[in-house]
Amino acid sequence: MPRVRADDYDDKKSKILDAAAKLFSKQGYAGSRMDEIGTACGVSKSMLYHYFKKKEDVLADILQEHVSRLIESVSAHVDAGVNGNKFDYFRRFVEVYLNRSGNARASHVVAMYDVRYLTPQQRKKQVKLEWRLLELIEAILKEMKAGDSRTDYRVSAFLLIGMLNWVELWYDESGQISAAKFYEKISRLFLTGFLERGATT
Repeated sequence: MPRVRADDYDDKKSKILDAAAKLFSKQGYAGSRMDEIGTACGVSKSMLYHYFKKKEDVLADILQEHVSRLIESVSAHVDAGVNGNKFDYFRRFVEVYLNRSGNARASHVVAMYDVRYLTPQQRKKQVKLEWRLLELIEAILKEMKAGDSRTDYRVSAFLLIGMLNWVELWYDESGQISAAKFYEKISRLFLTGFLERGATT
């Protein structure tokens, strides 16, 4: 007879993923063991295997959940539309993107360094999510400036994602520049080049 799923199954799974993300971000995926994940979240190794058969499954869920939440946040921004000043629209996107990844900084660090450990099947699923996020960012860039080629938008989207992703590894909101000023600085820096650049040949 199949085991009945407990009412708090999802909550416990989420806590395991949070603890594992923090562990992986500190000592790396390769340097972490399943028993350490169990210790970090306060569950036995046998209980941990009830939720995840292998360590790769823990990693896959961390990465897929992280990108899925980014997609959800950015998609809501795109659906809301410009509704006014285009710079404010873009700046708000930067805030949405960095707030989402900032609220899950450990998962973001894992996403930056440990994707290579996914199985081919898991990697295929992860890439599909990442392409969806890229398409949303391309849509935002098209709102900012019409007339570029598909290749131009794609390259610009990759550059923007690269800029935003690495920010999470060094920016400290408690430092000398506030988050609000930082979002504006990023927006102006990127848009200065993007809007003034002519179409490539």
